[in-house]
Amino acid sequence: MPELPEVEVKRKLIERTCAGKTVTAVEAPPSRVLRNVTRASLRRGLVGRKLVAARRRAKFVLIEVGGGSTLLIHFGMTGDAVFVDGAREFPPYWKARFVFADGGSIFYTDPRMFGRIALYPTLDQGGIPDLAGLGPEPLERSFTFARFGAALRSRNTTVHQALMDQRLIAGIGNIYSDEITWQARVLPYRKTLDLDDGELRLLYEKMKWTLRRAVALDAELDRRKDSFLIPHRGKGGRCPNGHPLESRTIGGRTSWYCPVEQE
Repeated sequence: MPELPEVEVKRKLIERTCAGKTVTAVEAPPSRVLRNVTRASLRRGLVGRKLVAARRRAKFVLIEVGGGSTLLIHFGMTGDAVFVDGAREFPPYWKARFVFADGGSIFYTDPRMFGRIALYPTLDQGGIPDLAGLGPEPLERSFTFARFGAALRSRNTTVHQALMDQRLIAGIGNIYSDEITWQARVLPYRKTLDLDDGELRLLYEKMKWTLRRAVALDAELDRRKDSFLIPHRGKGGRCPNGHPLESRTIGGRTSWYCPVEQE
């Protein structure tokens, strides 16, 4: 499932290609990705309106629509945003198409249809049910070490599960939790209450660094296999320093780690 860095990259694409443009047509073949909205009401809510800006909240992209509504996109496991500068090209597995006055289109594609598109008549995030209960954004300046430490100390759980808990920290999933714990050299199955202050501080700093660096690399971490664990996750994988990886099921999810370098 796309996590914070991947979703931020998609948000930047939408912002760069669509912000300030007026929607002239909306197409959406029948599918289960439309939530709280029908194809007809999606067209009524968007056609003739300008897409003002694209923001991200956790793993959601929130597009501000002129007139005061929010187009919400969640990419599920396989969703993507594809911009096409012309009317003739249709990417595979498209589930929604938003056409602009200049002839370009932004497509929402989703082979497995675990994502969703919704339209809410508000710009207030507090009025959007999908966002209810989400914790703070890890890259915001207001998410200080004190807040991070308090969040992790509030749960007697594993580090892996705490980082993935969307009520504590918004946007991190299974894959980036593995990356953050490797960068901090902390075993993912360690209990949060067993971390000393130095380990907790390093985990906080590596969380910020990992997410920022991944966004800067457009979430294409294969470009830096020497620095990141993610390209090596899986059976037979080795950490960037050459040690064999091991896996463990933690909270129902498979976590990969280096038993040599993580403690």
